[in-house]
Amino acid sequence: MKKRTAYLLIFLLVVSNLLTFRVTRNAYRLTMPTPPPAVGGNAAGDDLPEELRPFIETFNILAQRHLDEVAKEELVDAAIKGMVDSLEDPQTSFLDAENWEEMMMKIDGSFSGIGIEINVVNEYITIIAPIKNTPGERAGLLAGDRIVAVDGADLVGATTLEAVKLMRGPTGTEVTLTVERDGLPAPLTFQITRGNIVLPSVFPEMLAENIGYIEITTFDEHTGSDFREALLHLESQGMKGLILDLRDNPGGLLNEAIKIGQELLPAGPITHVADRHGVIQRTYSSFGVQKPYPIVVLVNGASASAAEIIAGAFQDTGTGTLVGTKTYGKATVQHMEKLSNSAGLRYTVAKYQTPNGRDINGKGLEPDVVVELPAEFMLIYHQLANDLKPGDKDIFVTFLQKMLVALKFDVAETGTFDQATERAVRAFQSKHGLAVSGIANAATRSKLAQEIEALLGNSDLQLNKGKEILLEKI
Repeated sequence: MKKRTAYLLIFLLVVSNLLTFRVTRNAYRLTMPTPPPAVGGNAAGDDLPEELRPFIETFNILAQRHLDEVAKEELVDAAIKGMVDSLEDPQTSFLDAENWEEMMMKIDGSFSGIGIEINVVNEYITIIAPIKNTPGERAGLLAGDRIVAVDGADLVGATTLEAVKLMRGPTGTEVTLTVERDGLPAPLTFQITRGNIVLPSVFPEMLAENIGYIEITTFDEHTGSDFREALLHLESQGMKGLILDLRDNPGGLLNEAIKIGQELLPAGPITHVADRHGVIQRTYSSFGVQKPYPIVVLVNGASASAAEIIAGAFQDTGTGTLVGTKTYGKATVQHMEKLSNSAGLRYTVAKYQTPNGRDINGKGLEPDVVVELPAEFMLIYHQLANDLKPGDKDIFVTFLQKMLVALKFDVAETGTFDQATERAVRAFQSKHGLAVSGIANAATRSKLAQEIEALLGNSDLQLNKGKEILLEKI
């Protein structure tokens, strides 16, 4: 089974509106020169609700008379953040212009660029992985490549956001990357034509015994159609049972999750949406028929929101068996609204309930069959993206030591790259025919990842339990 790819994690319903208000200044008396009129002109603010007047007064006093000059935009942003924070709702937040743009791209599930995952490693913009079937992959970019310049602009010391801004652009336009690659004496130059990059969220596979497996990592605008295509393909191959993997799925677009439910669930409610008073405002339903094969749904503590909607519907209707650990417990619905300053507001508008009317917010779903994963299994998901050498001290050294321990090398999990760790790294390199340096370089990290996956590939106890349940029912 392919190792799953993680694409980040919160996805929401989108409502496009504008929120505007006019800032005015209330008159006041101080023993200093009268400041110039405030933005908005109306000194008394007679057209404002009474509760807004103290805010406007404070805004104008600080903007015009504070010792340190402050941008009005910063004051407004800070005020909005203060309002949002006062709600103590982790699902309600203010997004500045840059974060709003990023959120919209995640919701779309696509963007225009070259298609690579990057991170900062030792001040270099480093490719973690090229995305499959994108301009970046086709051009020959590799994991570990260091991008030192984009269109001649130096990237050494840049942030990932700065690098992304330079590499993204309209589809069909060209961008030139200057890349350093281990083992080569001189940088490489790649001239790449940007394209529309669609981030996959559905990963299907046919397992042994004709058991179908579909992992959904999030619910974006492409998930419903991609899932339908994957499901039909597996069914056409004679699938006898299905494992739907919703582990580590943080949710996303409600409508896309409903499409999954409508493909798999029999006729009846999928979820109810209730307002602040608990009054059901809408019920989303399936109009299908029960599938002729058994279904297992894998969940864990990071299965949230829309993922819990689907899992809860399977549990309430008895048409699927939940396997894993208790889910996160986020049973609220958010809207997204664009503000007039190109920023945006994400806010909670309702709660959802399972078909039987259960409110699982803050509680989560208890699986039908509880199966914990061994702690070592999580090593598969820890990517050592940068070189580690003697003397280093950080969490990634701990992950390196955990990997070595799992592979039966004698080292303590101290978080410090000590002599014992160096000896273990040298022994690992020698065993696998690598250059013996005692440094966890790119080649060593890659081989470590392969060995850990091979070691733990059969340790996914939740997946194994799902297979066992299906085989008993087939």
